[in-house]
Amino acid sequence: MAVEKLTYTVAQFQEFESLPENADRILELIDGEIVEKMPSFTPSRIASRIGRFLGNFADEHQLGYVTGEAGGYVMSEGNVFNPDVGYISKERLPEAPEREAPVPPDLAVEVKSPSDSKRAMRRKAEKYLASGTRLVWLVFPDEQLVEVYVADKDVQTVGIDGVLEGGDVLPGFTLKVSDIFAG
Repeated sequence: MAVEKLTYTVAQFQEFESLPENADRILELIDGEIVEKMPSFTPSRIASRIGRFLGNFADEHQLGYVTGEAGGYVMSEGNVFNPDVGYISKERLPEAPEREAPVPPDLAVEVKSPSDSKRAMRRKAEKYLASGTRLVWLVFPDEQLVEVYVADKDVQTVGIDGVLEGGDVLPGFTLKVSDIFAG
């Protein structure tokens, strides 16, 4: 006997997410399946540092919105992602929504936690790009490096002595990888 996998639409996911018992959970919809993001101190601390650098830059230049792990983005039907850090320009999203942004972020940052596999993170990076996200950073704390994904380009690996750049997404933004892992 085959076990049938339940799949949800974005609307069904949002309804499920709104239930009182789910108020304190961080949920994503990945290929129609509801997945809970598990808390992890070190990855959260690293994501907060990245978010602070991005947020300061975006605010200073009045460019857009930076979100944390509870800021969801509708990627496509069947996919709602909550990047550890997300950025979306005011040009693409003139006003901040109450719930998930109806479009993918311009930049998505995912920080590997102990419960994540590299393979799953890389598949997710490809899903971001396929949905219209222009820049994805996968952060690997144990190796102190970042994989940089841009559509139609080879993946770049930036080590502890390297610098991340905002490219076309955040022109002029730079961040030393060593600053991500400091402290």
